Amino acid sequence: MANDNRTIPPPAPDLYQVSGPVDLVYTWVNGSDPQWRAKKLSAEAALRGETINLTAVSESRFADRQELRYSLRSVESNASWVNHIYLVTDAQVPEWLNIDHPKITVIDHRDIFTDTSNLPVFNSHAIESQLHHIPGLSENYLYMNDDLFFMRPTSPELFFTGSGLSRFFPSTAPLDLDDPSARDMPVLSAAKHGRQFMLDEHGRRVANKFKHTPHPQVKSVMEEFEATHQEMFDGVARSKFRHPDDYSITSALYHFHAYAQGKAVDSSIRYAYMDISRTDAELYMRRLLRRRDLDVLCLNDTDSSPDAQEYLDEIMAWFLNEKFPLPSSFEK
Repeated sequence: MANDNRTIPPPAPDLYQVSGPVDLVYTWVNGSDPQWRAKKLSAEAALRGETINLTAVSESRFADRQELRYSLRSVESNASWVNHIYLVTDAQVPEWLNIDHPKITVIDHRDIFTDTSNLPVFNSHAIESQLHHIPGLSENYLYMNDDLFFMRPTSPELFFTGSGLSRFFPSTAPLDLDDPSARDMPVLSAAKHGRQFMLDEHGRRVANKFKHTPHPQVKSVMEEFEATHQEMFDGVARSKFRHPDDYSITSALYHFHAYAQGKAVDSSIRYAYMDISRTDAELYMRRLLRRRDLDVLCLNDTDSSPDAQEYLDEIMAWFLNEKFPLPSSFEK
């Protein structure tokens, strides 16, 4: 009787498996650093006469509660497939970070901004628009803020397809029909500009926001996007603070534009989002600790009051130490 080898798979990768490395890009700032604060105050003084949403300069937007330390713990525990990690900062390095770790590289804004005369900037939209310039960055990469955490084991296929497409995760939250203005939160006015872009560029209507998750990107798609829309990229890169005229290129418009070209696909992800300044924050965090069904979690601070900072520091430290108690190899 001949051997029956039909249960042994052929020596080839699975069709749906992501081929090639996937890098991870963080943006990070320490808003209490005196030198950084001096630059920010100088840039704010030059804003006189500009109409922006006040949350664009809010202290809470730049607060560091050591979320990055715990986000990296979550990567090591639940996304060890990540190839290399790039930390993009403005001449800052977390004091606890092991900068000699072979899997992490600190990137200064000057390393990626095409026009360094735009620096310094304090606008995440501007910084995000330049991330694909990171030297050595892989074709597939994730962009994420330091307030995002991998909550259970994940795989690259959650973020990319085996055919080379990036995935994105639309929210059911709708965009209102008003024109963009300084009355809008900056993320909303940027989304509205993206909506107009899609009408002008593709003749297609979009109506939704995006979930607060890691943002999968394909470098060659982003490079082509910039090459064909250089004026838009340059305009966003010049914007020192979040501005009503901004586009959210990396974390919103890229996904729509790539999808319209057949280079991205809408997908689902198990996630939770929490504004840590909500009145029941501690109770909600206790519920989060019991959940085992989440891929990622975002703990965001949109615009908390100055007198709440000590309490928010305490509950964040408590929650993150409960969820990710073991130091990672990225720490000294």
